Amino acid sequence: MLYLLICSFTIFIASRADLMYENITGVSTMPQYHLLVIIYTFLCAMIFGYKTKKVFQCLTHYQPFCLITIYLSSLLMVIGSLFIYTTNGQDLSSKIHVYCSMLPSLFFIILLFIYNRYLLYQFPEIYQRIHWYFESGVSFLGILLVVFTRVNGYIEILFAILMSSYLFIIEKQFQKISVQKSSSQ
Repeated sequence: MLYLLICSFTIFIASRADLMYENITGVSTMPQYHLLVIIYTFLCAMIFGYKTKKVFQCLTHYQPFCLITIYLSSLLMVIGSLFIYTTNGQDLSSKIHVYCSMLPSLFFIILLFIYNRYLLYQFPEIYQRIHWYFESGVSFLGILLVVFTRVNGYIEILFAILMSSYLFIIEKQFQKISVQKSSSQ
């Protein structure tokens, strides 16, 4: 349900501006949507942070830097939303906004690549079922970035759908394993 909320909210907010030429940062510069974008970003930071931490804890072993990166990414997303992007984009507030918005997105993608590698060694049967989805999605995101040459509303919507659906798929796979273990006992 939370994932559906994130995807719906992302589509709603991103579609407040031209999806091809604007992104959620552009929407946040509109006074009527600024507070909504801050709330949205805060919710995304908390939900993606919590859910990513939860799927990492399903593993039998992972490096502590992964959890630190999850917390840092969530914090950076919140900080980024609090700084206003201006039209010229050269002031300190705009730069903080851009870096604190882009880095967490990149960190979450990298964390899920790392997660995939851990999954390969610890739960190969789950990895075989789901790795293609994430890797294909990230490849498609990369292609869109090259084609559009910028982060626009379409890419942000696809990113939210990719992250949400992949985390959802992982959770469902581990639920199946726990049900199988409990039924075999």
